[in-house]
Amino acid sequence: MYCQEFTMQASRVRLQVRDHHVVMDNGILRVTLSKPDGMLTGIKYNNIDNLLETANDESNRGYWDLVWSPPGSTGTTGTFEPHHGKTFKIVVETEEQIELSFSRTWDTSFQGKLSPLNIDKRLSN
Repeated sequence: MYCQEFTMQASRVRLQVRDHHVVMDNGILRVTLSKPDGMLTGIKYNNIDNLLETANDESNRGYWDLVWSPPGSTGTTGTFEPHHGKTFKIVVETEEQIELSFSRTWDTSFQGKLSPLNIDKRLSN
């Protein structure tokens, strides 16, 4: 039986923090996120500059969303809400690992407008 072993040389993970974007790059894959929102705006892989639809606005290329309804509401439609972070933070940054946080804290001024949740979206390489 023939078995070929593949090994990948570990590549240093790099982080670039710009005014409105954050870029994580390991030499194979480069991911660009909006800052502080945490929206996925670009994925570069091999010779493909962006796997996402670049004709779409940056806020509509890759995002996490939820659909919610206030307690006691009737119907099934709910409220569609993409998660927009308000705070960006670097949690871990080493040569081997990057972990980013895009968070939003709910308060009563958002009542009926945003889901009543504190959200901390974490992304890591």
